[in-house]
Amino acid sequence: MSLISLKNVSKSYYDKAVLTGVDLQINTGEKLAIIGENGTGKTTLFRLILGLEQPDSENAEIIIARNTVLGYLEQQVNLNNGNPDANTNALFNAEIFDLQQKMQELANSLSNISAHYTEFEHTQILEQYSSVTAKFESLGGYTYQYRLAEILAGLGIDLATAQRPVQELSGGEKMRVQLARLLIREPDVMLLDEPTNHLDHQAIEWLENFLQKTASTVLLISHDRFFIDRTATRTGELSGGRLTVYPGNYSNFVKLSNEQQKSLNKNIDKIKAELSKQTDITQTMLSHRKINSYRSSQKKEEKISRKLSHLKSKLKNKPTQLKIKILKSQDLGDPTRTLISTKDLYVQFPGQVEPLFQPFSWSLQGKQKIVVVGVNGCGKTTLLKSLLGNEPHAFGTVNLATDIKYGFLGQLIEFSDENCTVLESLAEVQPNWTEATARNELAKYGFRGIDVFKPLNTLSGGERSRLYLCHLLSQKPDVLFLDEPTNHLDINSCEILENALVAYEGSIIAVSHDRYFIEKIAQYILGFVDGTIQRFNNYNAFRRIEEQATTSKNKQNRIIETTKIPAQQYIAAENSFQENKNLTGYTTEADNAESDNIDVPDKNTNEINSQSKKNIWSKKEVRLEKNLHNLQALPNNPMQTRRFKALGDETLVSLTRKIDVAIKQKNKMESEFETATDPKIYLQYEQLLILIDQYESIYLKLAEILENIG
Repeated sequence: MSLISLKNVSKSYYDKAVLTGVDLQINTGEKLAIIGENGTGKTTLFRLILGLEQPDSENAEIIIARNTVLGYLEQQVNLNNGNPDANTNALFNAEIFDLQQKMQELANSLSNISAHYTEFEHTQILEQYSSVTAKFESLGGYTYQYRLAEILAGLGIDLATAQRPVQELSGGEKMRVQLARLLIREPDVMLLDEPTNHLDHQAIEWLENFLQKTASTVLLISHDRFFIDRTATRTGELSGGRLTVYPGNYSNFVKLSNEQQKSLNKNIDKIKAELSKQTDITQTMLSHRKINSYRSSQKKEEKISRKLSHLKSKLKNKPTQLKIKILKSQDLGDPTRTLISTKDLYVQFPGQVEPLFQPFSWSLQGKQKIVVVGVNGCGKTTLLKSLLGNEPHAFGTVNLATDIKYGFLGQLIEFSDENCTVLESLAEVQPNWTEATARNELAKYGFRGIDVFKPLNTLSGGERSRLYLCHLLSQKPDVLFLDEPTNHLDINSCEILENALVAYEGSIIAVSHDRYFIEKIAQYILGFVDGTIQRFNNYNAFRRIEEQATTSKNKQNRIIETTKIPAQQYIAAENSFQENKNLTGYTTEADNAESDNIDVPDKNTNEINSQSKKNIWSKKEVRLEKNLHNLQALPNNPMQTRRFKALGDETLVSLTRKIDVAIKQKNKMESEFETATDPKIYLQYEQLLILIDQYESIYLKLAEILENIG
């Protein structure tokens, strides 16, 4: 079944055609990836489908099947302070919250109905309560926060971060929250514009698995070739305003596209020969004064010429954005020469009990190319800064060869003067170059004509990256430090950069999540695994060890076992909840006041793990955890199920509040680390982290039970 149909869709900006006569049909359940150079109209195509813009062509058709629900992830997040959700946390859903409030109001009305209410009025309230409850359940209200927390965890947002107000999150975290809120809805059609931005390799793999399994139809724009390979059932390329769709993923697109271009070139050569022959015939007829034959031959020549022009128009334009040749300033000679070495290098920030990564000893030889990989926040960028001597909290020894040049490309591209032009900025780096030389160099990076006079503060992310690369590589560094160098580059530009780096005879230390880039560049990998930095021969070897470490760590940290709950013993389950009706789910005012002041006792660190429940939890929480652990029944009729859910849902709400309080105290303690004089604060801080972890474990266990009874 066709969900979306486009016919003869064209769009121009400032007389420049972006889309020309685009036709596209999108069927239920398929996954279509749109690729193309920056500026070819990929995002414009999405905006036309969404109705945010209108096509220029009068006879254009954009048809969306009736009742089709669209969901859109933009490249730029819109969860800023002006958004009403900015002051809430990532797990908040206004519609579900309002329904929950309405359910409570109606439940109170039912319990307070007096004798003077008529039977009709009583029935009306019951029907309204039933309707609101049905709507609440259709939205998955009882398990919404649990399911969203699972998706956020898959995207790299832990429960503690999810509990913070959205406005306090970083740009990358806000983008992941926005993506999670879209994924949990699973609309009929998801339009995802660069969904892997700000995701580490684990989150990207999680998203790949989600998109493979989802029933939603997916349209995605991406420059992550490995991601497209894992998710796309069709691949569409935008080039020269035209959209060409190929069956299969990115690898199949490359194969088919190359075959198509080869076949096209053969046809062009054949038509050229035919045209040349016909031209000779035309000239012969003219020289022999056979005017009728000459005119007939001329018409044939024109027809062949038009056919040739049509075939040539189908040829792909060669990528023009980057034409890089990376040069070194000198011959480094012996490739076994050590350029960089470390001994017991580690980083420890103030207030941290443990270092960011364990002491690391390593050396880089001439001409080696390595890639550093790991999850977000593990310390990859910090490692690069430490090797360059730019990290004040680094300890240990770093030795750098002093007679070579080092170049650094970071994720945050900064220039000394944002008001100067592209051409002026390069003149600051290369003051001895003539304007012609500078403009020729800038042209290799996609800055041509009037583009060289653009102010830096008007450049896009991709343009800033390309300009900074131009600055950096014009200085001919011997060792390149690259932090996510393929960010903001389209696929063609990524491939050109990769080819240039492969040909580069210097050394490279790069941080990347781009698996195509890693496989093409890395001679070996430095991978962050559970606080250590280890060497791996390839990316797959790193992922195997990382997954083993993650599995082992999860087993160690699991406080409450996951158990299957037989449905035939509901009475024991209900009694279990009734016994705890005054616990976290039904707290008194005294309980609420007490919980806002979490007391973290001073205990020896060796006692923390074994005595944590006894020392930190209240008796009520210990009983709740024990009852959940031993729970052996599920409700077996609708009334009991609803009662069970209501009790459990209120308990989740209370646990959420307790986690909030604990996290606020954690943040307060962290702010006091630099001025703290009593070392006990660090022991108390460690116990508080355990408390948060255990509260979250109870939360997840209870949410899982509620989900099982669906």
